Formats: sequence, structure tokens, C-alpha cells
Amino acid sequence: MSTPGWITGCAGSDVVPVEGRPLWRGPRPAWIVGDTLAYRVVHDEAGMLRLAVVGDCYATDAQLRQGLGAVTRADWRALTGWPGSYWVVADDGRRTVVLTDVAGTRPVYYTFHHGGVVWASAATPLADLTAAPIDHAALVARMVCPTVSEVTGTGTVFAGVHRLPGGHALHLGAGRIQPYEPETQKATFEQAAEALREALVVAVERRAASAARLSADFSGGLDSTSLALLAARAGYEVFAVTRDDPTSANDDVLYARCAAAGEPRVRHVIVDESEHGLFFDRMDAAPHTDQPYTDAARWSMRHAYHRRVLDHGSDLHLTGSGGDTLLVASPSYLADLARLGQPRELLRHAVARARLRHQPVHSVLAAAITLAYTSYPQALRRLAADITQPPARWERPNASRRLHWCGSSSFAAWLTPTARDQLAQRVLATAATTDLGGVPISTHRAWCELREFGAYQAELTAQLRATGINAHAPFLDNAVVRAAMSIPVSQRQSTTVQKPLLGAALRGLVPDFLLHRRTKGAYDGNAYTGIRRNANRLHAILDDSYLVQAGIVDHAAVRADLDRLIAGAPGRLAALETLITTELWLSRHTSRPPARVWRTEEPAHA
Repeated sequence: MSTPGWITGCAGSDVVPVEGRPLWRGPRPAWIVGDTLAYRVVHDEAGMLRLAVVGDCYATDAQLRQGLGAVTRADWRALTGWPGSYWVVADDGRRTVVLTDVAGTRPVYYTFHHGGVVWASAATPLADLTAAPIDHAALVARMVCPTVSEVTGTGTVFAGVHRLPGGHALHLGAGRIQPYEPETQKATFEQAAEALREALVVAVERRAASAARLSADFSGGLDSTSLALLAARAGYEVFAVTRDDPTSANDDVLYARCAAAGEPRVRHVIVDESEHGLFFDRMDAAPHTDQPYTDAARWSMRHAYHRRVLDHGSDLHLTGSGGDTLLVASPSYLADLARLGQPRELLRHAVARARLRHQPVHSVLAAAITLAYTSYPQALRRLAADITQPPARWERPNASRRLHWCGSSSFAAWLTPTARDQLAQRVLATAATTDLGGVPISTHRAWCELREFGAYQAELTAQLRATGINAHAPFLDNAVVRAAMSIPVSQRQSTTVQKPLLGAALRGLVPDFLLHRRTKGAYDGNAYTGIRRNANRLHAILDDSYLVQAGIVDHAAVRADLDRLIAGAPGRLAALETLITTELWLSRHTSRPPARVWRTEEPAHA
């Protein structure tokens, strides 16, 4: 793998990256590798206090110098309040502290080597350093229950290589990881809307001001379209791209046309690339990622319309990625309404949910009330039971299965009995020790889902940038995330609009017809068309499956479901994406030539 630019450092180790340039030297050195990452370093006059920001940080030089005061006070959270998306590396003379962002889109990995700790923003170089094998148990956990952080833990696909969760700091010298972002709720809806408005405007305008040629996704949905309109409203020309997918029926293009018509600074382009833009098309052409990445199956679909962005010469591309995860509540919010004694609200929302899912209202109400009185350890034990005995045949989930604190992917149905039992035992072990410390279950789950999306976004951003798209996701900036997560989960859902908090935040800045949109584009038609067109390739991948040979997946079970999907019947589509993309990643990783990434030298002393 040709790893894009990355940062690394160590404490108590004698390794040095072969192509690294030092951010600073000393007993806890740090380096930057490659020339694709922007970075700035400030230090005090004595050189004892040092602070580096790496990535897309829009702090002024004066603000960075003021950040040295936060380093002195060990106020690590204060170093994460600037606009942008970036890593922070700080050293106070006694320890180095490495911070990922709140959502985890700027990943930090670490491993133990020769009595010391080595960290990096990519896992593969650390795996090269330690000759780490594939960690099958961690891989299965992430395929089946990726948002259940108690089960996935800090593990990665590489044995002995750990990932720092979003909102956490790695303390070198002290040898520990510690959260800097609390899972608390402290704002009213109005306060959160005001904070979200300010954070989004700043996030977009700082980026637009830094770009020579600005482009944006312009799907017609609330997220990407709103960001492009904010940039245009601030006076910047925006090359806006909408994908018209004739294989899937939705009204995205109509909303995109209407939104563009009212803003002269938006140069709107509609792209129909259905011939080369289907699920599972040209997967071998997709850039390899640091970790397995489920969206790789959609690479051709995304790249088909992003070619217009490349032709335009864009140097910064806005996306709405993260908006859904951040601003739409999981259906489990109904349990909060039940637990808080809001029967009228519960009934109103249950009726809307029942109509959406074509289910009886009484079954939705019963599921919500049952969940309200389900503890988190009980939910984990139920997850273990579901993994142990998944349905043999695909069926539409009923209300009780759709409302859960921590559900498993339908991938569990494809596991061999041994793999299933091992994962279930792992889940049960966490159920015996889990303690949320008073944090509401819905809040904790929202953070888990956001941080899992952050891990996904890290690979998406790396893949897009490998193709020349300098993609940015303002919805995942720290200030934006904090504003959205500062209210109870149930307040992020409405029976009349898609995203009530976003609508309140952008009122007057974005047209009302867009903020009040009640439909959402779906691309199932593209997926099924892609499966049919690539059926032979999918069968070939399954017949040569690493996961089957490793005793993890049952070949016959997968083949039955694959044939069902090829025939156009509803089935385990998301699980198929996970399987195929994981197989491709494993095939590339296991066949890659050895890489010389590290060398050794005598460690420096203070």
C-alpha cells in the first residue's frame, strides 16, 4: 500500500520512519511523512512547550501561540476548539499528548514495540513495524456489530495495533488513553440551534476562503445542498455537482435544481454516469485503504460524478457526509419518550414510525416501552443471543427487532457456528463489566454511532484524496458535533421534518422548501442493478473467500443470499457490501509486497 501522508511518533522506542521529517526531536519525537498534509508547529522560547496541528486547521497563528497556555494547564480539550478537522500533538516537557478529533475522523493508532509506544495516523505502518497478523476476532466484531464499542474496543484488523476512540487523547510517558470529550447534554434546543448555526457558517466560510476553486456535492438533500448554499451566500462561487441516477426513483434532482435556481453563485452541473456508476463496478480500481471500508463497493458510483470535479480543477470539495448520523436520531429515541413519561409525544411519534415501516402502532408502542426498561447489560446479552441464533432466512425485521439499544448486522447469519459462538462470548464478557456511569443509554449509543461513522469517514476521505478529490466534511468539525450532541437524542427527531435542529439552525440562510423537505433519496435500484451486472465477479470473490477459508463465514449461507439478491429479491444487501469489500481489502493486503517504512536509531534522551 502506498500510504498517503501520515504523522507518527514514539516514546521509549528506537524506531524512526524512513521518509519522516521531524516535527520535533527529543525523547518523544514526532514526524510527518509525505507532503500531502498541512501542518504548523509553535513552541515557547525555551523549546519546552511544543504544539503541532496537522490537517485542515483554520486557527490563526496567534490562536496557536495562545494554545501553548492550554498545554501548560494540561487543558487538552481547549486545543480542539478551532475550526477545521485536524490532529493535535502537544508536549509539555514531561509527556506528549496526541489527540484525535471528537468524531474520530482523524485517526490515531498505537502499538507497543520493544518496551515503548509507537503511534501513527495510519495503522498499516504500525502493522509493518510489528509484523502484525490479521486479528480475526476483531475483524468479526467490526463486521457484525461495528457500532458497539464495548465489543469492538480499541482493536483494529491488525493484532496488537489499537485505535484511539474519537474524543480521546493518547498520553505518551504516562502510558494511558483518556477521554477529553464528555458524553453530556447541557444545552436547550434553542442554544444548540444557535451554536450549530455559528459553527456551520464558520466551518464553511473558513474553507471557502482558503480555496482557489471551490466545489461541492449538491445532492438536493439537506446536508450537502445547505453547505454549498452557505458558501454561495458568503460570496463564493461554487461548482456544484448533482448525480442523476436513472436506476433509482427519487426527487433529489428536482430539489437540487430548485435550490440552484435561487443562487446565482452556484454553477450547477447534473451528471448522469449510470453506465459506469453502479454498486460493485470496477472495485479493483478503487484505491486501497488503511482499514477495511464498506463503501469501497460504491467507489465507481462516487467516482463517476466526481470526475467532473477533477475536470473543474477543484482544490477543495465540500460534502455533507456525517449529517445523517449527527442530526437524525436512532429509532430507539422512542424509548426515551416512554421512559420520560411523555405519552402524547410517544403516541404521535409511534404512529409516524408505524406508518413509515408499515407496522401496527401497538407493536411499535410495545417495543418502545419494553426498550425503555431494558438496561444496557441486558441489551448486550440480547445482542449475544441474537448473534448465537440469527434467523436462517432473511425476513423484514419486526418492531421489536428494529428498536434496540445495540443490534447486530445481518452479517451474523453468515458466520460459522464457531465464529458465532466466539463473538457471542465476547459480547457476554462485556455485558458483565459495562458501566455507563450515569450517561443515558441513548446518548451513549449516539456517540458510539458517531465515532463509528468517524472511522468510516477517515477511510472515505483518504480514498477520495487518493483520486485527487480534496474532500471536506464540515458536519464533522468539532464545534459542529458539539452543538448537535448537546441536546437529548429525542430532540433531534420530528414527525414533520427530517432534521429539526438543522432546520432551526439554518432558518433564513437556506430556503425553507429545502429545510422542510420530508423525502430522502434512496439508491436501492442502483445497488440491485450493480449486483446483477457484477454477479459473476461477486461469485468469484465468494468462491475464493479468505473468510470462508479462515472458518469465519459459511459459503453456502452467503451463496444462497447472494443468489437471492441477484434475482432482485430483498435481502442482506448491507452484509454483502461488508463481505465483498472486506474480501477485497484482505486480498490486497495479503498480496502486497513488503514495505520498508522504518529504521532504527539510538533513542534521544531529555
